[in-house]
Amino acid sequence: MASRKTLLGILAGLVALWAGWRIYSGWGLVSLDFTEAPVGKVLSSISKQGGIEIATDLDPATPVTIQVRRMPPLEALDIVAVRTDSSWRLAYVGARSEAEIDTALGAFRAKQQAEGWTTHGAGGFNAVQSRSGAPLDLRRVEWQPQGGGDLQSLLTQAAEETGVTLAAPSDWSAPVAAPKGGRISDAAYSLFREAGGTSREIFLLRGPEPGEQAGEDGENWRGRRTWIGTAPRDDRREGNGRGPGFGDPEREAKRVEAQIRLLPPEEQKAAREDVSMMRDFWQLVRELPEEQRRAKAQEFFSRPEVLERMEDRRLARYAKMTPKQRIKRSQRYWERKAEAKYRGGTQ
Repeated sequence: MASRKTLLGILAGLVALWAGWRIYSGWGLVSLDFTEAPVGKVLSSISKQGGIEIATDLDPATPVTIQVRRMPPLEALDIVAVRTDSSWRLAYVGARSEAEIDTALGAFRAKQQAEGWTTHGAGGFNAVQSRSGAPLDLRRVEWQPQGGGDLQSLLTQAAEETGVTLAAPSDWSAPVAAPKGGRISDAAYSLFREAGGTSREIFLLRGPEPGEQAGEDGENWRGRRTWIGTAPRDDRREGNGRGPGFGDPEREAKRVEAQIRLLPPEEQKAAREDVSMMRDFWQLVRELPEEQRRAKAQEFFSRPEVLERMEDRRLARYAKMTPKQRIKRSQRYWERKAEAKYRGGTQ
């Protein structure tokens, strides 16, 4: 009898361990089953299940359809972004008080610029992508700050060397010591705290302005507007010979390498080769006349290996679209082809 009770106790313990493991292993993953549901409701579910804060300027009633099971929250957010023709960024928003942060986010939600704020950004995760098309979790990107300085300068450095977006009041330029290197999620918190303020980690989901249309990769209008406040004026960006919007090449290289390290180990070598190939190409054509540059670009982007990578990215994005979106994109593609053919025939 005693042995039977012992056996039952062992079985009960194993069942409890199994149930606990099931809960633990699914912690932070999201399951969604929405059809034409208000995007505000969908985002609220992602936020609660995934343990992340999301702010958006989309109309909360915007309909969205999504069915996923046990998916990382950023992948679910990326699907919502694709299906609403939106884009998103990981942002660390800091200020002297929570009230200031709330005011800035209120302006963002209202599609307004936060007055007196500066946004530091450097292209997000667009330079590096996994083969699966899953977005990089930039919360895990490593940052090794170089020296101390004023807060705004270090925010620029962090953005350019990691790809995350950081925002703070423009007049907040407290002298700070460089935080300890490590994950940007920890470093950003330490940086704002060192300046005597507070901060929040937020995922910003931004919809298009009226009349805007996303391109084949959904990014042709990204970067035309800042996210919170204005972009910092940086004479180094405008005078580096690469045009506005390009930062320090050394910092750019650090950003790309830091993001590559987020990829699965088996993908990192190929990613470095891709980046090197693209860097060499742009170095080659940078000083060429416009006509020669176009010819070189057409030749480069017609290479089988380049076409294959572009097709992989396109298919990864198409997989996140609804059937209706795919049909619409295909129609636009053929309309552009026909227009290009007509123009060519009338020259």
